[in-house]
Amino acid sequence: MYLLRAVAAAALVAAGILMGPSGARAELKVGAVDIIEVMNGYERTKDASADLQVEQNRLKTDAEVKKKRLDELWLKRDAFNKGSEEYRKLDDDALQAEMEVRTWLAVEQAKIERKHMEVMLDMYVQIQKTVARVAKDKGIDVVFTKSFLEPPQIDTAAATGLEDLKTRIVGQRVLYPASAADLTKDVIKTLNEDYAAAKKKTPSGPAKLPVEKPVGGPAKLPAEKPAEKPIGGPAKLPAEKPAEKPAAGEEKAPATGDEPRKPKG
Repeated sequence: MYLLRAVAAAALVAAGILMGPSGARAELKVGAVDIIEVMNGYERTKDASADLQVEQNRLKTDAEVKKKRLDELWLKRDAFNKGSEEYRKLDDDALQAEMEVRTWLAVEQAKIERKHMEVMLDMYVQIQKTVARVAKDKGIDVVFTKSFLEPPQIDTAAATGLEDLKTRIVGQRVLYPASAADLTKDVIKTLNEDYAAAKKKTPSGPAKLPVEKPVGGPAKLPAEKPAEKPIGGPAKLPAEKPAEKPAAGEEKAPATGDEPRKPKG
């Protein structure tokens, strides 16, 4: 009984969409947008990618400086005999410094990722707004993503058996109409025109478009790939042989920086 009521309600809603205020039948116009093509063709995407690369390069440079200082601390430790008070103190200092570098790197990577997630979300909001504008200008009632409509029709005539036919029938996404107006190029054109206009107002940096909430609630974005870890990870030192203890009466040669080293303790 509940199912029948739900179907009846859906039919009434559909009738309201298809029938105008006067009761005359109005054709429902459907559009489609390739969201990946829009993202790739949006000039703001290129600027955001360039900005991300600059930040990753800066982080890599800063991390290399910190790693060099850490390497120097390990070398300073290795100049002393293992087990000596000086060795133990410098070993503790080096381990503490390595943990600080790891923590700093993780925090900086998280900051970069958060910033670019915010940029991507705002870009998606701008795309939603632009799709709505283009659709209204063209008299489109509903806009789907192309991925939702592809393939637009599953060939039921090509079914190889009863179960295959059932699968193809259930897999149909659109029964009528079989095609939709492609708005992708118009959306890209409008987005880039708006972005170019915004950049002219802020020539000293990337265009700042107003941040608004996504249409229909917060957008659920796929997990972004983490920022590339510079220098192969924070302060990873190769495992090497321990320094040899000098013979009695023999003076220990100072470390030159070429000797093998590794964290001990």
